[in-house]
Amino acid sequence: MVVTIASWLGLAIVMILAAEAGFRVSTVLRRRRPEGDETDEGAGYVLSAALALLGLLIAFVFGMAAERYEGRRLLVVDEANAISTAALRYQLLPEPHRSELIGTMADYVKVRLTFFDSGRDMTKVREAEDRAEAIQARIWAQVGQAIRTPEGAPLVVPVLTATNEMFDLAASRHAALDARVPARAVQVLLLFAVAAAALMGHSLAADGRRHLISTSGLFVLVALAISLIVDLDSPRIGRILVPQGPMIHVAEQVTEMAAGLGVAK
Repeated sequence: MVVTIASWLGLAIVMILAAEAGFRVSTVLRRRRPEGDETDEGAGYVLSAALALLGLLIAFVFGMAAERYEGRRLLVVDEANAISTAALRYQLLPEPHRSELIGTMADYVKVRLTFFDSGRDMTKVREAEDRAEAIQARIWAQVGQAIRTPEGAPLVVPVLTATNEMFDLAASRHAALDARVPARAVQVLLLFAVAAAALMGHSLAADGRRHLISTSGLFVLVALAISLIVDLDSPRIGRILVPQGPMIHVAEQVTEMAAGLGVAK
């Protein structure tokens, strides 16, 4: 939260300073021109075009960040559904394979929650990744043993399909965390915002008034919009995090299944 507020206020201050620099440069240049020179007559049109383009850039980059956020949110639901489906199908397998798989699944879903609760602590993230991969290997081995039994043979296709989908979605969620708005797009947006602020200061110098309150308010709003984009594009450290409710619910569901089978978790 502190980082987000500092970045927001920092950008707003930079834009205010850029407008002041544009105002002062324009004032100095205006004093050096001969009387009657109307070189800056069309500055207002240039400023309007710059602000319109800035709005388009903000909308474009925001759309990219929102799309990635929505994709991560949907993947949470998809993985939770895949885990729930796999657990229900494991319930159809014969003992002792059913209890072993449900118990292992209870461990797996807890590790998956830990992976996304670790924030920016990459040590914990890597530990959770390693544990998840180890549990996946254990699940696959247990599934292989279960479907080789006479009772499990008819369930080969549904059980393997659910297991593969569960593992694939885990990989997809991991990849979605790395799917960020291109850094170049954010950099161009920031540079354009500062340049537009400087152009505004240059345009306001024509009547010799800064309109400090109104322009500062505009810059704060622009900085707030850009900080929202950065927040949406920071899945681990931003304030707008993807809700993990579906995963928490399925973790409780699988834990109850394990308890019902007498598997202590």
